[in-house]
Amino acid sequence: MNSIRLFAAAVALSPIVSLAKAQDPISHDSSGLAGRAAVGVAVVQSRPQGDLASNIGIGYGVNGTLLYRLDQAGIMSLRADVGVVAYGTEVKTVAFSETVGDRVRVGVRTTNFAVPMSVGPQVTWPSGVVRPYVNAGVGGQAFFTESNVEQTNVAIPIASTTNQSDFAFSWTTGAGVYIPITAGPATILLDVGMQYMNGRQAQYLAKGSIVDQPNG
Repeated sequence: MNSIRLFAAAVALSPIVSLAKAQDPISHDSSGLAGRAAVGVAVVQSRPQGDLASNIGIGYGVNGTLLYRLDQAGIMSLRADVGVVAYGTEVKTVAFSETVGDRVRVGVRTTNFAVPMSVGPQVTWPSGVVRPYVNAGVGGQAFFTESNVEQTNVAIPIASTTNQSDFAFSWTTGAGVYIPITAGPATILLDVGMQYMNGRQAQYLAKGSIVDQPNG
């Protein structure tokens, strides 16, 4: 287990869908929650920085975003993000038990996860075919490693254990662009962005950190 101070710059490709019944989720005026909110789901790639990069590699996962517009023009918004990234996986086949022996074999899958989360302000240029934005936030990052016992022919977990977990407070900065794809009752914007997260120290496991000894 090692300590970390820096996490990753995550590049996201995400459709942002307005919850408002309007031609544009940024410029439409509505006093209700649905009229001011937009949601997005992104596929993300994490790139560890600093000391963390020497211990773990690039990770992949998903991120969810909630954007709540604070003004009529849509320049100022409150943004909340939460994601989950897998940065290392090990799979091996072992005997189901000492009693059964090798007659029945199962798979053991160990996966290392990071769960970044943040909330903070975002400033957006609200019109045009390309709409740049910048944001910042505070939050945290959870690390956990989970091992699952699976059937060898299908990846269905039979039992699981969390081997290690920790949490570190962090701050984020980000930038990107929105590109409108459709307009109508639910406007869709393609979000292409990057977010940098810098956190306090945390303990985590990397791929290969768990070693099974002969005595179990």
